[in-house]
Amino acid sequence: MKVLYTNAASSVEAWITIAESSLDSSARKIVGVDVEYDKLNGSYFSLKKAAVIQLCVGTDVLVYHICHADERSEKLYEFLYGYRYTFAGFCVAEDRTVLSRSKYYIHNLKDIQAIWRDPDNKKRLQGLKDVAGAIIDPIYLEMKDGFGRKEHRMWADPPPLPPKHLEYAARDAYATYEVYRRLDVFERGFFSLFKHSEKKRGRDW
Repeated sequence: MKVLYTNAASSVEAWITIAESSLDSSARKIVGVDVEYDKLNGSYFSLKKAAVIQLCVGTDVLVYHICHADERSEKLYEFLYGYRYTFAGFCVAEDRTVLSRSKYYIHNLKDIQAIWRDPDNKKRLQGLKDVAGAIIDPIYLEMKDGFGRKEHRMWADPPPLPPKHLEYAARDAYATYEVYRRLDVFERGFFSLFKHSEKKRGRDW
């Protein structure tokens, strides 16, 4: 992975420019997205807000420390707001709400948790690590090990993020992107298969 960590709007916009160039030349315009919050538990008088926004296109990851941003990025607003790209997240309802408090909105947002679950996993609620472990590699089952409530309370701390947090944020964004990308390939593959009659199928050797 190539990871850019920043709180500068200009760096975010430079990353988006490169990402848009890659997306516009690709048939499948997928962006992985994740949000970390400034607090574990919000209340009516102290709502959760976005501390970090992670975006992933291919192996390029942006980790934006938005709660310490030097200025607002209108380019980020436009990137997230439109329908040119498909954004994929995991359990996205709260992410969408928290982002809206920073006046950023994602309309074309897919929730992996609502699309697929590991049929061999008996857990009632499966997390990103369960899905990524089944689809990408079992090593992802350990992706959140050693990262607990204490660490999650630190997202809004002054920059820079500790290396442990940066690794966690980047890995989450990449796993989200790669899971959705593979699910998209599987779905299109099944659809393509059923478009062709049985008699047209066969080995190519």
